[in-house]
Amino acid sequence: MITASISFFVSFLGIIAMVYLKARRLKLETRSKFSFVSAKVDGNIRLTFAKTRTFFSYFNRKSAVALAQWIAYHVLSWIRKAYIWIQDKAHAHPPSKKVIDMVRGKGEANTTGGASFYLKNLAPVEEKKK
Repeated sequence: MITASISFFVSFLGIIAMVYLKARRLKLETRSKFSFVSAKVDGNIRLTFAKTRTFFSYFNRKSAVALAQWIAYHVLSWIRKAYIWIQDKAHAHPPSKKVIDMVRGKGEANTTGGASFYLKNLAPVEEKKK
């Protein structure tokens, strides 16, 4: 709470100082040191802004979409490689392979087990005939 109050009062004093200096400058009709600096730097800022705007003007919608697709392709291909590596590591161990197959719906289904009536009705037709 104290930090917020201190920062508020410091910024308030800064605002008052700016208003005072502006009123003094208008009253005396003199240029401040900051106006000399800003006059020298203004051309550089305009030039930098113009170059930045020209650089971004080269990108139209098609190239922006192509760039986004290129980035997405490389990111997704990296994720796919990581997924395949993890899947291969998991399939290397028989217990985890059995769990993965069970989650994916592959493997053996025991129709005589203690499943509910509803789940027994969901068993594939081929298993019902057995």
